[in-house]
Amino acid sequence: MRRDERTEPVVFDRAASFYDATRGFPPGVAERVAGLIVEAGGLGPASRVLEVGVGTGRVALPLAAHVARIVGVDLSAPMLAQLVAKRGDRGVAVLRADAATLPFRDACFDAVVSVHVFHLIPRWREALAEAARVLRPDGLLLLAADDQAAGGSLFKSPHQIVAQLGYQNAGVPRERFESFPEDVGWQLAAPVRRIAFARKITPQALIDRMNERSWSVTWEMSDADLATVVEELRADLVARFGDLSREVAIETGFWVRAYRPPP
Repeated sequence: MRRDERTEPVVFDRAASFYDATRGFPPGVAERVAGLIVEAGGLGPASRVLEVGVGTGRVALPLAAHVARIVGVDLSAPMLAQLVAKRGDRGVAVLRADAATLPFRDACFDAVVSVHVFHLIPRWREALAEAARVLRPDGLLLLAADDQAAGGSLFKSPHQIVAQLGYQNAGVPRERFESFPEDVGWQLAAPVRRIAFARKITPQALIDRMNERSWSVTWEMSDADLATVVEELRADLVARFGDLSREVAIETGFWVRAYRPPP
């Protein structure tokens, strides 16, 4: 999105069919991510958790084994349908709802989880206020993201290249994504927790995903701007890896920041 006054959140209907293939974790990593979130939030078998922007359940489904109940909200009905199709008997309830107007009573969750979502929400301050409202006393906001969003071990991430053309997030600015709750009085409750892992992929596949507009930042981009981004990404990948068809390991990771609401 270029710098404008966008008020509508980004909805992932168009990504439902390919989201898991392009954002899924390598084997075994989803369980490590779930464990990291449990540790960061002090969660246990009695915990009730809300995930904002639950999508296809790549985090909620493995996390369900550790807690009493997870409720996931998302604006995309097709994404929620993908979650339901693979949910089985895991305790994840889903609801189509806006993060800025949550349909829950006050103080009903032990934690609110948000994984790489607030950059898509123009009304992110209202969404944070809603998270604070539904948290029980001593509850935590568990803000998290996959470091692939920041480029991992690439010279430049696709998002950095896109930013050079004047595009920005619909919600939280890219440069504030890891710490924006602090801008409105939330307090970091513990040291940041991280795990490291690698994704195996061919550099050409990254270029193909950009060309196919797999990332939401490309959805409103002109064809000319997309071509510019693809060529710069190609040049960076050639400089980093040489052969674009050879499978490589992209070093990346996942982080969780636990926040307490403003006093």
